[in-house]
Order: sequence, then structure tokens, then C-alpha cells
Amino acid sequence: MNNITLGVHLIVKDEADLLPHCLASVAGADEIVMIDTGSTDESIAIAEAHGARVLQREWTDDFAAARNEGLVHASTNWILILDADECLQTPLTELRSLLQNTQAQAFTVNIENWVGFRPEDKVKHSAVRLFRNGQGYQYSGRIHEGIDTSILSKHNLSAIEHSQLQIIHFGYLPEIMIRKDKINRNRHLLHLALTEYPDDPFHAYNLAVNCCQDGRLQETETLLRQGLHHVALEASYRPTMIRDLCKIYQAQGKTNAIDPLLMIELERYGDYPDLHFLLGQSLESQGLLERALLAYQLAESIPELEVLSGKYVCEQGMSTFRPLYRMGLISQRLGLLEDAARFFHRALQHHALYTPALQGIAAAFQRLAVPDEEIATLLIQLVPPTTSISRSAIIDSLYEINAYETITTLSRDIFPLELDTANWIISSLIITGKQEDACTAIRQITSLAAQDNHDLEHQKQWYTLWAICQWEQYGEFKKDLLNHTSDELRSGLEYIERSQRQQVACPAEIEVDPLYSSFLSDLLGQSVKLHQHTLSHTLVDLFPAYRSEFATVLYKEGDWQAAGEEFIVLVRDKIADANVLFYIGEIIFDKGHYSEACEWFQQALEQEPEHESARIGLSLCYLQQAKLSMEDALQSLNDAHVHGPLQEDIGAIRKSITLLNRTPWHTQWSFRQSEGRSSL
Repeated sequence: MNNITLGVHLIVKDEADLLPHCLASVAGADEIVMIDTGSTDESIAIAEAHGARVLQREWTDDFAAARNEGLVHASTNWILILDADECLQTPLTELRSLLQNTQAQAFTVNIENWVGFRPEDKVKHSAVRLFRNGQGYQYSGRIHEGIDTSILSKHNLSAIEHSQLQIIHFGYLPEIMIRKDKINRNRHLLHLALTEYPDDPFHAYNLAVNCCQDGRLQETETLLRQGLHHVALEASYRPTMIRDLCKIYQAQGKTNAIDPLLMIELERYGDYPDLHFLLGQSLESQGLLERALLAYQLAESIPELEVLSGKYVCEQGMSTFRPLYRMGLISQRLGLLEDAARFFHRALQHHALYTPALQGIAAAFQRLAVPDEEIATLLIQLVPPTTSISRSAIIDSLYEINAYETITTLSRDIFPLELDTANWIISSLIITGKQEDACTAIRQITSLAAQDNHDLEHQKQWYTLWAICQWEQYGEFKKDLLNHTSDELRSGLEYIERSQRQQVACPAEIEVDPLYSSFLSDLLGQSVKLHQHTLSHTLVDLFPAYRSEFATVLYKEGDWQAAGEEFIVLVRDKIADANVLFYIGEIIFDKGHYSEACEWFQQALEQEPEHESARIGLSLCYLQQAKLSMEDALQSLNDAHVHGPLQEDIGAIRKSITLLNRTPWHTQWSFRQSEGRSSL
């Protein structure tokens, strides 16, 4: 057939910022029909400039009604449905070719939903968006409207075929969700839909999604659990409900609910990689590393072509780089560093800019005693630094393994100061004692940012680094800083100087002004991480309320000696919080003093009964003491008791100790931090 015509249909309200990209992606369509539901911006003018026929209609809280209004005015053989926050990625020539001589009534298309700005922040699903006109098909559903039911009421399932057409959807990006107030809008429509159809599990499921987007996890869990009792097994969205419920359980730490659910559901959806991956994460968190490894292997074994078939809603990389990365982490925890490096490398072959895998391979080689300079060379080979994104990934990975000196020696011709790398480069200069170079770099990047009108948040980060540098060098914040920085940062820095003058005039503890509480906390944490202890000690001396936070950051940065001195003061003054008590117990535990460690873990739990790490630490102390007692008893027995119940009990306890030690209960340090910290 050579007379095939294609129309593109949209519903729009105030989409002037996104509409040009959408319409440009379908330039050459035979017809564009746009239903405008009350735009007050330039949307209508933009659409008409792209040749669209615009029909203005009042919004009636019903997407299906608006879609059907557009269908009334369609004059083409086929209709493609788009939203203003979407772009068609497939060339129209390829789309037209698909429609030649087909017997299908409709096609599903692959929709790539961007949920963040990292390359991997994408969730993919398929939906019917392309169908024949003039067949009497109608949309249904106030929200998340669909035409599938109408098509299937006239034809069997084979009438809808899957295509490889690609659409990118930007509407789930956080700033668009907020700007369009989509959460509240959708909640309103879902409540209207459930009032009309209270037993519709699809609307109930989407209300659960809405609650999740709003951060109401317990309500989401309740709705999903109830929905699973009512949804049909053959419902296309049921496996997504399982996936979402497992993610909610995971976010709430309810791993005991994930395993039994997935053991059943994977019998039905064994080709759904996301479920295998979620099972792997659950098992990994319980210390069941070998079983987790198997779950990740099953996720990775599912062919990518099956994943792209549109059968399931999938996060990008669930059958490729994500499980391979997790397998690398498990291998690293088991001490299989060469295996870990191979898994990370395989992950990078699927997604070269997957920063966690790049950081993983850098950490693995560092533990294999490869010099930092050679690691940098390897990263550059894996990810050629030809774009700002690739340069950022390389420097981020080097910073993560504390290769600060190497970062400062990278060629500025290849790695210039950029928005996404300046913070790491400047921080590395400060940590390695090159404060003057750091200040010069700050002046350069702030000047560039000001010329290009870049966002103030980046500039605030750089000026904060400058402030830390100045205090380390001069014991004050110079006028060249205070005169150029933002009002917010200047106010915070001046508050510190006022407080210092106040303490000199009248030595006494200063109560923190709540207005500056968050600022002081951030500044304290940054100064410790940058190894600039002049400012951090000044802040703690001025505001003793931050001593516990100061000690915690020192400890997490691997500075055991300094942290220990602060812990002693906190315990002496009886102001140690649950985390500090836990860290003291952890230090003593690592020295093998299990009885004493018990006391500290117990105190932490008395303060904070939900402190899971302290609970595991306490359990390990009891198990270690039991093992030592049994081993002492075994030594007193003669050779006739080489095999017996006592040996079996010791074996069982050892297995339990191994399992608990594999859970993420203990504070983790990088290889370089572990290498450089001193023992108490």
C-alpha cells in the first residue's frame, strides 16, 4: 500500500518548553492534531508553527475524553500517540515502512522513561501507541488511559504486534514532576477514577505508584499487597506490581518479606531480570553471597532481546551491567579480586559510563597493588576522555579510591576545569596540601561559571572550598571571598567569625542558631573530609554540640586516632549517642575483646533499639564467646571425642559468624583509608 498516511495526536497544556522538541521529532507526519486544554503560554503558537491543527477544549479531568476528541478529527490511516514531554526516536521513514502491508491493527512501542540525568537512570516499558484509524476504537480511563481494551473487544490478541519503535519520555524527571505538580494532579484523577470504579485493581495499583512518588512507603505497601489479591494473574501490569512491592520492602528493610514472595513469583516470571536482581540484593543484604551471586547470574543470563521485547517494565541494564557490577562487588568481598575486576570490566563493556563499575575496577586494582598512576591510565583506556561525561566518570572514580595526588597531576589539556569535575580537582589539591593552586583553580572556575550564568549551587560548593582553604592558611575568611560569594554563604561565614569574637570576649559554650545549623554541619563534614582540621577544630571548640558529629566523620574517614580521642571526651561527658557507642564497640570487637564490645553494643541498643548494626554486632559477640568456650572445652576432651555434637555445634556457630560478618553491619573504609589509619 502506497497511500498510507500517518497522523500524530497530542494533548497539551502549557508545554512551551518541551513541545518544540516533541514536534521536531515527528516532522514530516501527514497530520498533527493537538488538543489544547487551556494553555496560557506559547504552546498553541508553537504547535501551529509546526503545522499542527489545534483544537481548544475545556479540561474535564479525563485524559481518555481528550484523546477521543482528537480521534474524531483524525483523517489519516494510522495514528501515533505522543505526549508533549516525549520525542520519537525512530525515523518516520522506518515507521512508515513498518506499516506497509501489515495485517496488524495496532503496535506497541518501546518507551524509555528518563528518571534522572545519569545515562543509566532509565526505566523501559511498552504500550500501544500506534493503531489504525476509522475502526471505531476508543480510549478508556481518566488517567493512564489506554486503547488496548477497545481493540481487543473487536480482535484477538494477535491483532496487536510489538514493534521496535522508540519513544523517549522526559516527564518523570524530578524537576518536571515538581514543576507540573504531577503527583497531586494524578492523585486527584486516581481518586475520581476509583470513585467511579472502586474495584478496578489497575487504578488502585497506580494510586500505589502515586503514593510511592510522594514518599508514602507504608501506604504504598498496603495498596500493593491489597492489589495483588484482586488483580488477575494474566494482567500485564501484575509483574510490575511484584517488582514495585519488592522495592518498597527493600526500602523499608523488610528483606524477610522479599524472599518468599519472589520464590513464588519467579516461577511465573522467570524471564523477568528485575525480579532476579531484587532477589540477589535481598540475599546479599543477608550475607547469603553465593546464593545472591546465583540470582545475579540468572538475571544476566536473560538475553537482552527478550528484555527489549516489551513484556516487562525494566530498569536499564538489569540483564547486563547492573548484575555484573553486583557480582563484582561480591567477588571483592570474598577476596576474589581478579574475578571482581573481570566482572566490573564486563559491566563496562555494556555501559562504559557506569560509574559504580568504573569505581569498582579502580578499587579492585588498587587492592591488587597497582599504582594509582597505572589505574588512571587503565580508566582512560576504558573510557576515552573525549567528553565532559567521560572525564567526570574517570576523575570521580579516582577520587573514590582516594587517588588525590594522581588527580592533581592529570593533564589540564585533557582534563580541564569543568562544572562536573572542578569540585574533585579542587578538593584533591586541598587534600594534597596545594592550597594556593586550589585557590587559583577556584578563581578560574567561578569566573567561567559567572560568565556563563551557571547555577549558584556549583558556585556555592567552590566558594565553600575556598573558605576552608582560607581558614587553614590565615585563620580567617578574607574579604576577597566575602565580597564575592552568595549572601547565604557570606552570612554563614560571618556568623562563625562573630561567634569566635563572642567566645573570646566571654568564654562560654555558644548555643547554635538554628538558622545556621545545617550550614555548620556541612562545613564541618567537608573540612574533615578535606583533611583541613584547623577549621573543623575551630567549629567544634565554638559549638561543642557538633562534637559527636565531628567524631563520627573522623571515624568514617579512617582517622581512628583522632576519632578515638573524641569518643573518650564524649563518653567522659556522658553525651555519646548511639552511633558513637556502636563505633566504640566496633573498635573493641575488631581487637577481639568480645565481652567488652558486648557492653558498648548493648548501650547503643538501649539508646536506639532499632540500631540494626549494633544488634548484629552484639549477636556476633555472643557467638564468638560461645565459640571460644566450646573450643576450650573441646581441647580438654581426649581423642575419643574428635567427632560428636560439640564439634557440630562449633561448626554451626562458625557458619553463623561467617554469615553475619557478610552482612553490611560493619563500617567500611576504602583500601587507602584502611591502609593509612592508625590503631588505637
